[in-house]
Amino acid sequence: MSTKFKNLRNDLEDLEEGRGFDSIDSTSVSEGNSGSKIANYILLIAFIATLVFYAGSKVNLPTFDINPIETFVQELNQPNEDLLNGMGDWMEEMGYGAMSHEELIALREEGVTATYTSQIRDIGYTNVTLDELVALQGADVSATFARMMKELGYELNIQDLIDLRNANVTAFFTSNMLDLGYTMEELTKENLIRMRGIGVTHQQAERLMNERGERLTVDELIRDRISNQ
Repeated sequence: MSTKFKNLRNDLEDLEEGRGFDSIDSTSVSEGNSGSKIANYILLIAFIATLVFYAGSKVNLPTFDINPIETFVQELNQPNEDLLNGMGDWMEEMGYGAMSHEELIALREEGVTATYTSQIRDIGYTNVTLDELVALQGADVSATFARMMKELGYELNIQDLIDLRNANVTAFFTSNMLDLGYTMEELTKENLIRMRGIGVTHQQAERLMNERGERLTVDELIRDRISNQ
């Protein structure tokens, strides 16, 4: 321990024991008791500040990047043992083989659950792989979207679904365009992506049809949208 630190410790001991004020006679102490207390507090605060500064300059304390609230939430969101076992059994039954808890947790963190997998397979994508399931979830392809597009008459593969959702194509938009009289030959995957990419809406298509008395082509809708941006 350095001499400087010993002196600091001794100063603190003096303050605690009431030493260091010999120059003040007993009469003045009794008459100025409150003033002495204030002086003691000031000296104590000054000592603590000096000690903290000294210790901080001499000791390299480890830093921890820990957010207790975030850690608690993460632990709270961790699936329990029964859920993981049930998911593992179901995934194995669907043909994905035995999976470790770590693999199952990793899938769940990507949004892939046994329920979602089963729903996608029930739509007709029985050969969907784990990587494709992750990609579908990453593109926000819900089982509802995939089912509705099939009910509208589209035969789409996994990549088609991903491409459409990445372009913000919805079953709602597609259905409304079909209701306006556009055919599936006009509303191809490519045209749906083109229209949604430029911001064409079914409200725009309906408004222009009412204004002009005829249904515009896909290219005309796109040109109108571009010219009015």
